[in-house]
Amino acid sequence: MGLFDKKKKEKAAAEAAENIKLEDADVTASVDTNRRFSVIVDGVTTMLDGNGSIVSGSLFGKVVKGDKVYVYMAGAPAVECEIQAIEAKLEEKTSIVDEASDTKVSLQLTLPDEVQLKKYSVITNVPPQDKVNPKVSVENPALAGIINGMTTYGTDNGFHATVAYHVSHGHFLTPIKMDAEPEVNEKGVAVIKKDTRIGFYMLKSQIKLAGTPEDKDSMVLPLFTDWNSLRRWEGLSKDGQKVHTQILSFQDVYALLKRGDAYAGIAINPFNPVPCTLPIPYLDTITGTPGYQAEFAPKTEAGGHVKEEKIPAGKKILLGVPKDGEETSAIRAKLLEYGQAHDDIYSISFLTKVEEDTKIVRHLVVLEFPEDYTPENMKPHMEAIYQSLAPIAKEINQIEYAIKGKIPAIDNVVAEHALQMVVYTK
Repeated sequence: MGLFDKKKKEKAAAEAAENIKLEDADVTASVDTNRRFSVIVDGVTTMLDGNGSIVSGSLFGKVVKGDKVYVYMAGAPAVECEIQAIEAKLEEKTSIVDEASDTKVSLQLTLPDEVQLKKYSVITNVPPQDKVNPKVSVENPALAGIINGMTTYGTDNGFHATVAYHVSHGHFLTPIKMDAEPEVNEKGVAVIKKDTRIGFYMLKSQIKLAGTPEDKDSMVLPLFTDWNSLRRWEGLSKDGQKVHTQILSFQDVYALLKRGDAYAGIAINPFNPVPCTLPIPYLDTITGTPGYQAEFAPKTEAGGHVKEEKIPAGKKILLGVPKDGEETSAIRAKLLEYGQAHDDIYSISFLTKVEEDTKIVRHLVVLEFPEDYTPENMKPHMEAIYQSLAPIAKEINQIEYAIKGKIPAIDNVVAEHALQMVVYTK
C-alpha cells in the first residue's frame, strides 16, 4: 500500500490501435452505486441443523438483512445466496441487527450444502461479470472487495495468494488522453481511430517501491476495478469533459509495464479509502507461479492453446485471410499496438494457416526484424506478444510464428494480399 499525490504525467505515448474498446462515463451501471458493500471472510461455521452457514469477517460498506449477495472464491464460480441474519460489533459489543456498516460482522447465509467457503472469500452485492461488455461498466467484485483487506490481512501469505489470483484475472479501467476523439461504430462502441496518439497517466508513490532505482521516483500506473472507484479521482475531469478510458486485462498491464522502465508498479483504486499498490517484483511473482503459468502462459499443441512455433519449410499448408469477427479484430488491434510501440519491429502480418493433411486451423503471425537479429533478439518479442494474445485467442486457440524472408511461399501470399494481411508496417 502507499499514499499518492494527485500530480499526474502523461506517459510518452505509444501509438494507439484501431478497434480498442473504450468505456466512457455514461456507460450503464450494473449495480446500485449508492450502496455497494463487501465482506472479507476470515472465519466459517456450518450450522449443525444444516440450515446455512455463518461467516465472520470485515465489512466495508452497508449490509442489510435479506440482501441478495454473491460469494467469490479464488478458482471457483460465484455463488448466489441471501443474508438471513446479521450480528455486528457495535461499540465493543456484538448485537443482532437488521443492518450494519463498516465493522466486524457475522452473517448467516443460505449457502448450498456443497459449497465450502474458504478464508478470504469475498461476499458482495455486486454480481459477477463473466464477459467484458463495452456498453456496461467494468466490474471486478472479488478484487474490489479483497483489496480492502490490505491493511488488516496484509501480513498473511494466504491473503496475498488470494489477491494475486483476483489481480491476474482482472480487467481494469485506466484513463487515457488522446489527440483525436474516438468514433462510435454501428454497435455503439467507441473506437480509437488509426494513428491516434494516446497517453497513459502516472501517479507518484510517496513510498519507494521495490525495484525502483535510487535516483528515480516510484511512478505507478493507476488502475480501477469499477467506475465508482474511478470517480473518486478528483480533478481528472475538468469542466465537465468526458473521461475516456481503456479496458486492460492484467496480461495487457503486465506487458505494458515490462516494455520499459517508466513504471515501478501499479496502483489499484488509488483514491479509495484502502488503495492497493503492487510493485513490479510482486507482479513478477504472480506471473511466475505454476498456477498462472498453467492458465496464461503459452501451451503446447497438446494443451490446446497458444503455441510458439516457427513454420517449418517444405510443409504443405494453405494460407488465407482471417475471417472477420470480434476475436480477429481484437488480435489485429493488439498486434498493431505492439508494432507501433517497438521500433525494432519492421512489420507484422496476420494470416490463417490450415495444414492440408490434418485440417488443423491456426493463426499465423509473420514478424519482420532487422537483418542482424538473432533468435535471441526475437524471442522476447514473441513472448510479449503471447502474453497479449493468449487471453483473446479462443475460437482458434493456436498461434504460430513465421519470420519474414525465411519462407518464400508465406512472403508471396502476404505480398499478394497485403491490404488484408499486413497489420503493421514501420
